[in-house]
Amino acid sequence: MPVVPGRFTLAAEGGPSMAERVAEAAAGSRVVKAFNLCHEDVWPMTPPVFDGVPLSVPLCGDDRDALATVRSLVEDLGCGAVEAGGLERAGLLEATAAFMIGLWFSGADAQAVLPPLKFASGSPDKANA
Repeated sequence: MPVVPGRFTLAAEGGPSMAERVAEAAAGSRVVKAFNLCHEDVWPMTPPVFDGVPLSVPLCGDDRDALATVRSLVEDLGCGAVEAGGLERAGLLEATAAFMIGLWFSGADAQAVLPPLKFASGSPDKANA
């Protein structure tokens, strides 16, 4: 991910994602964007589970076989794979990483920024009404 040092913004803002650039530079390659939302120290955890919830890893890619391979790697680590769309969405994943890393460095609990899934559409009581 091309991040501007010290600012936690994307160097390629508004342009193709780094994943798209790799795919373009390596013609015929099968590129999947994954594993970019966690510090390297998370990956040796066996498995990476936080407060009883396994880590989810978003995947962006266009090739079904490549996505299946990466999904298998994610699951072998004890994580859940989340289909996040085609490679054209990789820039959103890269921007999310830059945003979250900036929050962590400022001392914020980035996980607390988003509500749990059961609250994503509002109160669970309203959903059942």
